[in-house]
Amino acid sequence: MLQSAKFGGAEAGGFDRVKNVEKFPELSVREKRVLFYTIHRYIADNDPVGSRTISKAFDFDMSAATVRNICADLEESGYLDQPHTSAGRRPTDKGYRYYLNELVKIQSLAVRERERIVREYQERMVTVDEILQKTAKLLSAVSDHTSVVVYPDHAHVEISRMSLMLDNTDFKDVNKLREAMRILEEPQNIEEIFKPSPGDMVEVNVRLGQELKRPALDNIGIITADYVIDDHTKGALGIVGPKRMPYDRLIALVRTIQTAVNTSFRRLTGRP
Repeated sequence: MLQSAKFGGAEAGGFDRVKNVEKFPELSVREKRVLFYTIHRYIADNDPVGSRTISKAFDFDMSAATVRNICADLEESGYLDQPHTSAGRRPTDKGYRYYLNELVKIQSLAVRERERIVREYQERMVTVDEILQKTAKLLSAVSDHTSVVVYPDHAHVEISRMSLMLDNTDFKDVNKLREAMRILEEPQNIEEIFKPSPGDMVEVNVRLGQELKRPALDNIGIITADYVIDDHTKGALGIVGPKRMPYDRLIALVRTIQTAVNTSFRRLTGRP
């Protein structure tokens, strides 16, 4: 069973460790480079990636035949699959998970995005509702994905721009997408998926595909983080999108907004 990855770190927008994740057999340097490139290219283009494209992309010092053999090994190991025999390859849930656990390097947010977030939270806000409503809108605006904010004690769930999922070309099965949206619109389901983690709040959590344990969510990825209002009150925030997301940038975004929200609540409550 695949397990979700948790990323934590002192710096807003980054992570420095991965906790509670499944251990994978060690891949060779070449296997990692081929898998890394295949996932990045698939995320960018939404098309299966051929071995000839991979061998030309970088100076791998590998022939197309060698790349084909590596791709075949990665497919046999469950990291890649082919939609059909003449197609290129795309990452599986296991491939994405390996990428998240071992390969992804968090990018800092663009300066203009970070400045926008800081500016938004410098505005005077005097209620919990003001901060959390702004958070839902800002998360979806900057990420261009659906955002979710779960209020403390599950008192309310704020979902912003669910309609973005209808416009996303990754969701080709409209009936399955509507079922996914129905699941995500149920407060009980959202609370379960986004429930704050026990203990100290230091992590950003990523779950995708089969890890969400609902067939209708097989093509969904979710990035979540906790926020703290006071010593006894905690909620959650995050992003919902297709499994094919730029996780490096979006994890940085969620972590940055998590930090901004916690700073706003410390200011509001007078906590140090």
